[in-house]
Amino acid sequence: MDLISHSNKASLDIDLESNTQHTDAEIQRQPYTWKKVLAYIKREEKKIDEFLTNILSINSLNIILSGAGSSAFIGDAVALTWQKETGVPTQAIPTTDLVTHFEKKVATSEPLLLVSFARSGNSPESTATIERANELCEQVYHLIITCNKGGKLAQMNSRDNNYVFLLPAEAEDQSLAMTNSFTSMALAATVIPMLKSKSFESLSEQINLLASYGENIIQKYNSLLYQVAELDFERIIFLGSGPSWGIAKESHLKVQELTNGQVIGKYDSFLGFRHGPKAIINSKTLLVYLLSNNENTRRYEKDLIDQISQHNIKLKTFSLSETELKNSGIDFSIALSKSNELWESFWAILCTLPAQIIGFYKSLMIGLNPDAPSPDGTISRVVEGVTIYDDGYKELSV
Repeated sequence: MDLISHSNKASLDIDLESNTQHTDAEIQRQPYTWKKVLAYIKREEKKIDEFLTNILSINSLNIILSGAGSSAFIGDAVALTWQKETGVPTQAIPTTDLVTHFEKKVATSEPLLLVSFARSGNSPESTATIERANELCEQVYHLIITCNKGGKLAQMNSRDNNYVFLLPAEAEDQSLAMTNSFTSMALAATVIPMLKSKSFESLSEQINLLASYGENIIQKYNSLLYQVAELDFERIIFLGSGPSWGIAKESHLKVQELTNGQVIGKYDSFLGFRHGPKAIINSKTLLVYLLSNNENTRRYEKDLIDQISQHNIKLKTFSLSETELKNSGIDFSIALSKSNELWESFWAILCTLPAQIIGFYKSLMIGLNPDAPSPDGTISRVVEGVTIYDDGYKELSV
């Protein structure tokens, strides 16, 4: 099934074959890929355990989750899971910060596990960050989660202090915007720290439910998301709490990338949005609520939604939730179940889908090619034009 239904094709004057070759398929195949990611982890469970067990028992260990762009937002989405499951202090710090301020961001005298995320594995900041860590840290280990077996990061598997987890080949998007690669790397980064505390049976049940929900959004709610994309908005704001805050970051970028900046994206937490950022809303705004499936958290989210509805601003609102939020006054909503069954860390991954689909449709509606939405080359699939300076360190092998 294509994302674009026959009725939608009639309303879009576009060449579907040339404009949706990759992005359409990459969004749709995510539920299948998620199941395959779990199978890959199961296949490598013993090796992963051997690599991580001794490292996680090291006194004064710190964990940093890092990547550039969308890959950095994976760290924001999974940091709480890593800290909860390992008991080790965990931070998400983009490689774009570590390249310029490594010694100010990292306690280099303390043992470090650097978890790196990369679709291509060829971004200059990613390779430079690993080399900076090796040069500056007294004791460092690397877990690399990547999609491209031919990338520079994937070639680092031969080093004693490194472990490379390579995702299934179909996880490596060919389009500019990361979709399947983002959720698949986020899923791997969520499952891996759970291997000690959760049975594979329970993890399989959760991933099957996640995939079922994903298929539901892509198929059953495809037309509704098309209607949302048809709305007249120039700004889109995503709100999320906890792990979904990281997903809100990814979501704002996804729509902004796919529309080549013709729709400006913003993000925040529900509680944080009141503290100034709420000033951005106007009649050309689409406000997206990525609702938590933690009932305690959702009380705070509901308060913000109620407050927004009382403003005399004719903005449009959309929500994604596992269970229905009653009496919300939201214009468009998706509720997937009558009970909260998906673990919060996996629910956050699912919350990525609406932005991908809305951004995909909006890209087509404004005459762009979702596979390559930046016709002037302002942005590219792999970042170009970055010079890595040695800054007094030994020469970097990038």
